[in-house]
Amino acid sequence: MTLKPFIQCGTNTPMNKKERKLNDNIARLGCVLCYHLGFNDTPAELHHVRRFGGKRANAPILPLCTEHHRGATGVHGLGAKAFERYHEVEFDTLLGIVERKLSETTNR
Repeated sequence: MTLKPFIQCGTNTPMNKKERKLNDNIARLGCVLCYHLGFNDTPAELHHVRRFGGKRANAPILPLCTEHHRGATGVHGLGAKAFERYHEVEFDTLLGIVERKLSETTNR
């Protein structure tokens, strides 16, 4: 059995080790919205924050639990703008939390 390389979302290009490690580290942070709401250690899926028709492969990534990603109150269930209104938080705020948490984990 031959294992296929991880494919970068939205492309046919395999992810390199650096990209794969970054995605793994982001996923290990847990759901950023749950964290923002005071809950810790919620398993996460990766959501690509696409803006202005940009390619998913180049989009910043948010770790979101299944509910906040694909559920009824999630970004795909509500749509991006309704998600921000419903949860009273902007994607930029969540992306800032992800960057801060990533820097804390890499500086240990």
